[in-house]
Amino acid sequence: MKLPSVYANKIDKDLKNNTDYFRGEKNVKQRDLGELKSLFDSNGYINRLRVVFTLKDGKKIDEKLVLCKSNCFITLNNKRILFDDIQDYDIKK
Repeated sequence: MKLPSVYANKIDKDLKNNTDYFRGEKNVKQRDLGELKSLFDSNGYINRLRVVFTLKDGKKIDEKLVLCKSNCFITLNNKRILFDDIQDYDIKK
């Protein structure tokens, strides 16, 4: 029995069929800060709004906000909380 003849093409390009796949958590979504920003007046001030923030590193902090800038919130203790670091928040009444 004779084997069939085989023709193999020469590959001239780089093949990228060995890619890595990564899995992420589905629950990691940044909450929209529009509702929180709407509570501030036109100058960016509010009278000691108590908010519990969940940051990207998993820490929860309880702060009283007094000012909203273009990229951060300012607390009563003059601490800055950047918008990019905020994962979730809860407004306490």
